[in-house]
Amino acid sequence: MIIADVLLVSPNALIRPVCLEVGENGTIAAIHEGHDPPGGSKVVFDGGGEIYLCAGFIDIHTHGANGSDLSHATLEAVETMAEAKLAEGVTTFLPTTWTASKEDKLAMAKAAAEYRKNQRFARTPFLHVEGPFINPEQAGAQDPKHMRAPDAAEIREIDRICPVGLVSLAVELEGALDCISEMKKMGIVSSAAHSAATFAQFEEARKCGLAHLTHYCNQMSPLHHREVGLVGAALLDDEVMIEMITDGVHLCADMIRLAFKHRSTDRIMLITDSIAASHLGDGTYPLADTEIIVKDNAARIPEGNLAGSIATFDLLLKNVVEFTGLPLNEIIRTCAANQAKALRLNDRGLLQQGYLADLTLLSPSLDPVATYVGGEIRFSA
Repeated sequence: MIIADVLLVSPNALIRPVCLEVGENGTIAAIHEGHDPPGGSKVVFDGGGEIYLCAGFIDIHTHGANGSDLSHATLEAVETMAEAKLAEGVTTFLPTTWTASKEDKLAMAKAAAEYRKNQRFARTPFLHVEGPFINPEQAGAQDPKHMRAPDAAEIREIDRICPVGLVSLAVELEGALDCISEMKKMGIVSSAAHSAATFAQFEEARKCGLAHLTHYCNQMSPLHHREVGLVGAALLDDEVMIEMITDGVHLCADMIRLAFKHRSTDRIMLITDSIAASHLGDGTYPLADTEIIVKDNAARIPEGNLAGSIATFDLLLKNVVEFTGLPLNEIIRTCAANQAKALRLNDRGLLQQGYLADLTLLSPSLDPVATYVGGEIRFSA
């Protein structure tokens, strides 16, 4: 089975025509150089020398899409998200929780676990737990009444239902450092989120195992000349991974250029932070005890706070290309390779022999035209 005459886009590699061969086990069997497929092979897609071939995108932070949200806590909601993600070129995603009661968190985990039994759309290796361990001063659109102190025991309970890969929390809260240390022992990545931490508090968290910064610049302590906060921490710490919503709303074009100028592309991960209203267009949509108003490419609660995003993953990539002018084969690592490495998903994220044939095919204008999971086509434009 051959995907023929496509332009390979991979980190540290020249963009060039190749034919990719998918093995019977759903992995990449070989990458043949040139436009022409091997003789006698079965061509299932012909890119005509102009379609880009990328490793399937990995969205590690998404709450919902196409009218459904993980907080709905049903199998159908997770399936709707997983199918919508395919149209964005996403082959692996982490369903992401909102701040909620413990009972509601467990219900969300059960819904994700049920989908994991039959992952018929995009893959779901882990859950991302965002909240309830966040600072009310940096609540954003999340509900302060359910915010509470970090508790590794609660994460363990969720993890027993559905594997947790990532936890976002405010590192300055009482108990946060112990929680981060415990999560590191469990193999769970921790990320600073909805946090008013000082740089010194960030450094203490890093010693305990903090590895990421969630939706960089949004709902975190800002850069100031007397206290650089978490925004400054990302510019001083060369190893911490940063999640970025490059939709032009959460980060303006100049901030995106600044981050890509001062941070290596191997430390940046694009995320959508999408909510149920993504894919639906302008309008007013329900969300928990409030509503979301979508207008001017932004989703906000009635008070005006941003509430996640309505961005699609392909839009994030297009914006980075436009705003930074960096080569596509350098930017592409922020779409999958970095996420896979950060979460130790060692079987995906790169176009290499033996890796999963999770593939995203893009038009010259970077619109998804086909998405393959394990060599099986699951979206076609």
